[in-house]
Amino acid sequence: RICGKANRREVKWASLPKVVQVEMEEVVAMLTEAAAQGHIMAQAYLAEMYNFGYGVAQDYGRAFELCSQAARQGHATSQCNLGGMYHRGQRCEQSYERAAEWWAKAAEQGFAEAQTNLGHAYYAGDGVPQSYERAIELYKLGEAQGHAVATTSLGLCYARGEGVDMSFAEAVRLYELAVARGEAEFAPVNLQFINYII
Repeated sequence: RICGKANRREVKWASLPKVVQVEMEEVVAMLTEAAAQGHIMAQAYLAEMYNFGYGVAQDYGRAFELCSQAARQGHATSQCNLGGMYHRGQRCEQSYERAAEWWAKAAEQGFAEAQTNLGHAYYAGDGVPQSYERAIELYKLGEAQGHAVATTSLGLCYARGEGVDMSFAEAVRLYELAVARGEAEFAPVNLQFINYII
């Protein structure tokens, strides 16, 4: 409950009542013990907590370590997050190749965000051979699960005719769907641009 409020920026960890802070310290201690024993979900939760400073001092190094442990055990979200860390070079040597490897592991498990990220890698040729066709395959997998960014990215491929026959009608349909799914950064701008030129 508290984590949800903090994620929505309704409350800051430092402003929590002392009783909740003490409770949070107990939770962190239990999760730390479980993570040390190899508990995959404890590793994943702690990695997120350290990555964003939820109830603990933000520590990217500790987040990377815990995320790596959970990812090696097959936790799809952690595999996707670890790919992002390698892509950004967050407390590790930046490597598009390693990012793509971890995204591929999570994508194989059907994790939509990883499918989309790996699609971006193929689209740009970051760490993998450039392939619009492979990017589109991955975007379609993410889009089928309702992933708004995958939907926007697929729309862009149709708008540009990259890997598919150009179709403004399909691009508009996908951008509108992405907006309905909550993608507010690129889909509205792309939709406005297409509506301007057609």
